[in-house]
Amino acid sequence: MIDQFLNFFSVDGHDGVLEPGRLRFGEHSVSLEAGIPRFTPGSSYSHGNFERLRTEHATLQLDSKNGTSDRRNTILKRTGWPVEYFRGKTVLECGCGAGPDTEILLSMGAKVVAVDLAGVDVAAANLGQRPELCLVQASIADLPFKAQSFDIVFCHRVIMHTPDPKGILDHILRFVKPEGAVFVHSYSRDLFQMARWKYAMRPLTKRIDPERLYRFIESAAPTMFRITEALNKSKVGKRISWHFVPFMNYSQKPELMQMTDETLLEYAIHDTFDALSPPYDNPLSVADFETAARKHLKAPWEIVRGSAITYLRSRLARS
Repeated sequence: MIDQFLNFFSVDGHDGVLEPGRLRFGEHSVSLEAGIPRFTPGSSYSHGNFERLRTEHATLQLDSKNGTSDRRNTILKRTGWPVEYFRGKTVLECGCGAGPDTEILLSMGAKVVAVDLAGVDVAAANLGQRPELCLVQASIADLPFKAQSFDIVFCHRVIMHTPDPKGILDHILRFVKPEGAVFVHSYSRDLFQMARWKYAMRPLTKRIDPERLYRFIESAAPTMFRITEALNKSKVGKRISWHFVPFMNYSQKPELMQMTDETLLEYAIHDTFDALSPPYDNPLSVADFETAARKHLKAPWEIVRGSAITYLRSRLARS
């Protein structure tokens, strides 16, 4: 419902003016299709990989569809914020995909402006029309909003898959209010993560036709699932699987163990293709996060560094 969020929009110093079928900024305007402003074309560098995943597995990662609380628990754990903090906040979600995180943010009482470069119609179908949600088709490298206007800037599982992660981090942090909060996630840029099988294979696999790569992964999946299932039963086997076996198997992940084998296999195909097909996978370093945070953030923040992921988050004042 764009009319509820119109005061957030701005392009070249011009506020957004709603017209029939268009959103106008001075002499410039963009089309409104299905109520979604379209600042970018319907296709992008994500064509063939992320677009494919959105359409082939449109509802796979939605907690409401897969019967888990995986997304909700992950967001709360990684942000370190209580559910109550999200209530009534306006969130700028940078890279919403099919909307699995959007669904959780909305369920916790947030109002969400969810942006993606392309494919937002899948998120629209998953989430439906609601007054607390505004979907926007735009680049997170060139956001059409007023600076320092959002309570929360949220970017999860996205930024390392963009052409310029450091530039985009610098850009998106401009949109949080001085007293607001941020959460930006990246894979870790360290030996444990970068020595993993996918970074050895990606120079080849990202050049393979995505349809061909997807079908190969799909055909190999039942065998690879059994191999990784056996390996993951021991600590040494898990380490071998993590570093050397090119297949994502989450059957040992507590949040997903209640899933059927069929759904776990679909998850494995989805995430293996997600690891090998994107044209970009450039994790941010701790230094990258520190540089951008010091430049833009006024409220307290911290960088959390794990073995596989690194993220910047705001530290909330303790009551």
